[in-house]
Amino acid sequence: MANEGSDTEVAPEKRPSRRGIKLFHGRDAVPLADSGAMAAPVFDPGDMKALADDGPRSPTVALGIADTLVFRGEGHDGSSLVRAWLAPHYVLPRHTHSGDCLYYIVEGSITMGSQQLDAGDGFFVPSDAPYAYEAGPEGAVVLEFRAQTSFDIKFTGGQLERWRRMAVVAEEHGDRWVEMRSAVGS
Repeated sequence: MANEGSDTEVAPEKRPSRRGIKLFHGRDAVPLADSGAMAAPVFDPGDMKALADDGPRSPTVALGIADTLVFRGEGHDGSSLVRAWLAPHYVLPRHTHSGDCLYYIVEGSITMGSQQLDAGDGFFVPSDAPYAYEAGPEGAVVLEFRAQTSFDIKFTGGQLERWRRMAVVAEEHGDRWVEMRSAVGS
């Protein structure tokens, strides 16, 4: 036992790899779009052409959601955590992601199909499964847990009416969304 009682330090690159506790602070979260964790959205060309033919949309459409990357582990298979704030009645179009995701509703409510989910409820979406939901009348805060640090987002085609309804809802509630969004700091 030559090393017993020795003050000799083992070089960092020779130390056994250890998984350690990693702390993170919500105040350090970055907008998901700026984080590099999610690839640029992919839209259905047919839906986008039809919407362009409809004419311009209210700029408040983009103000109905504020998502931040709260935690991003190391490597592709590290964990990530996204916090999404959704304004009241926000319509999230049907889309997919390239990784499994577990969702937990922290505040408010959402409607998925005919199901209402409230604070304390959640849902699991497997990789590449299409899904959509709408925020309830008070909005929602949803946590998104993934076992990967990078993923994509693809909006599925054939939902032109949903995109149009999203614009109508944004027009109806946009002033409130602007006020609420400034309060959440996004």
